[in-house]
Order: sequence, then C-alpha cells, then structure tokens
Amino acid sequence: MELGTDKCAILHVERGRVANSEGVDLSMPVNLRTLSEAETYRYLGMSQNIGIDETGMKQSVCDVFYARLTKVLNSLLSGVNKAHAYNGWVMPVLMYTFGILRWTQTELNALDRKVRTTMTSHRMHHPRSSDQVIKTNNYRRYILKDGTVDICRACRHPGESLRHVISGCSALSNSEYLQRHNLVARILHQELALKYGLVDRKLPYYKYLPEAVLENDRARLYWDRAIITDRTILANKPDIVLMDRAQSRIFLVDITIPYDENLVKAETDKQTKYLDLAHEVTDMWGGLPTEIIPVVVSANGLIPVSLSGHLRQLGLRGGPLQVQMQKAVLLDTARIVRRFLSLSP
Repeated sequence: MELGTDKCAILHVERGRVANSEGVDLSMPVNLRTLSEAETYRYLGMSQNIGIDETGMKQSVCDVFYARLTKVLNSLLSGVNKAHAYNGWVMPVLMYTFGILRWTQTELNALDRKVRTTMTSHRMHHPRSSDQVIKTNNYRRYILKDGTVDICRACRHPGESLRHVISGCSALSNSEYLQRHNLVARILHQELALKYGLVDRKLPYYKYLPEAVLENDRARLYWDRAIITDRTILANKPDIVLMDRAQSRIFLVDITIPYDENLVKAETDKQTKYLDLAHEVTDMWGGLPTEIIPVVVSANGLIPVSLSGHLRQLGLRGGPLQVQMQKAVLLDTARIVRRFLSLSP
C-alpha cells in the first residue's frame, strides 16, 4: 500500500499566523511541500487554511446549488418528481453548510429571491403565491405548541391537518367535497352535451345545471342516475352515462377527487368498482361494448398522465378541458379551507 503523498502538504502556524517554512522530509524519499497563506486545503468538503474560507465557499456552494436547481427545472420530470429531486438533490448542497458557514439573513434572502425568480421563469412558482401557513389545530399543536388540542373542529376526530381538511373530513364529505366533485362533473357533462348537440349554448360551469336525461338521434346522456340491472349490483350509479349511437358504444364516467398521493389508486379503484356494472350494461343494452372512464383530479389540482387519454376516448380535447377542471378544483379547495377555518376551534 502506498501513501498518497502527492495530496499532502504542511501548514506551519505560529501565534495564529501562517509562517513560511521549509518542506518536511520523511524517512522515505518524499518531501512534503508547505502551503502558503493564500492557498487552502479541503476538509470534509470545506476549503480551509487557518480557518474556513467562508467567502469562497459560499460562492462555490451557490454555484453548485443554482446549477443543480436549473438542471432539475430543465428536466422532463413531472412536477412531483421535480419536488422530490429538489428536496433530495438540490437542497442538501445548502443544508450541509448550515452550522459550518455563517450565513447572514441578507444572504439567505438573496438566495430565496433568486430561487423564486428561477422557479417562476420555469413556470414552477407563481409570482403572487403566498407561503403563509394554514393554522389548523395540528399546526398549532405541534409547530406553534400553544396547547391547542389536535381535534378536527368539524368531525371531532383526532388529526386536523390540512390534508384532513381538504380531503379526509367525514363531516364535509356529503356537502363541501360533494359540491367540488359536482363542479368537475358539470364541466364534463356540459362538454359532452355540446359535442352531441344536446344543449344549444355554453354556460359558465358554476351556472350549468345538468338535466337527468338528454337524448337525440346521436346520443343519450344520463346525469347521476342509478342503472337498474337484472342482477343486484351495489355500484350502479356512475356520475355520467353516455350512449354514443354513432359509435355504438357506452361510456360509464365517474369522477373522483382524492388526495395527491392516492391519485393512481383512486383511478384503479374506479375501474374495478364499475366492472360488474359494465358487463351487465353490455348484456342489457343490445351487446354494445361498455367502457369505464375514470376522471381523477386531486384536491390540489394534480392529474394522472392517463387523464388526457380517457378524455380522448370520449372525443374531447384534453388540454383546455383539463385546465378548466383543475382550476375548478383548486378554487373550491381554497373555498373549503376558508369556510373550515371560519368554524370555531
């Protein structure tokens, strides 16, 4: 085994100052050179001499941090995976230096401004967004530690987190969550009605009131209606049922608005839920093939990659329609949070 003496050097310090000295001769035929006052060595990633070269290290850290941030934002990763990459690959560059380098509040504010500007230019951060925290009982209990009991003020179950408020409170499921769900269903129902000439003009989605049954020679469209089958099936009431006479096909459309992490599971559950109904409808309605169309938008406006394909199956343009559904969900989620926080804790 050989000692890597080419990477070694001597730093001679007298009374707190770097002093000039000759190199050190070892027993082996090797001479270790001496570091000058202007030179540094690296220890655990930090450039040092007598102390740490903070100015140089801060600039070096910032350069690496911005380079990684830009690389992530320019990648083809989804929004969720970009957030994971930012937390797991970009931020550790800075976090490693906390407690070692003395960052001033002015320097941190400058970093924050540049990060926000960079993310805004890559359409990952809205310039008017707010970082204010929603003061749920969970936040007050564990972050503010003001003695608040972490009980939901609506359903009285433990754990009043923001996630619970926007998608998990049983007291809101048949009122607030149902209204948000129906807004998305109205958007989709009106688009189908317009496509098949079942309505004459387009209304704002919040003013549109679907009729239980719309029919012409091209299609029949049901809204929130149970399908009576020969065999008892519990899941017999999809949000929208479309019989396309031109294509000789039937579509069972059901909308769900889960929390972000349940996006894929919710889609799979919907397809499984209506499988028996699809078979029964095919048998009852002249053998027409029946397709199950799950429409999933999370409570925070996320959508699965499969949504555009499902909308194309219905003959609808995915892009503008997806944006409209996302906007409706986000606006109503914000309304739910505001109304919830107005309740007495």
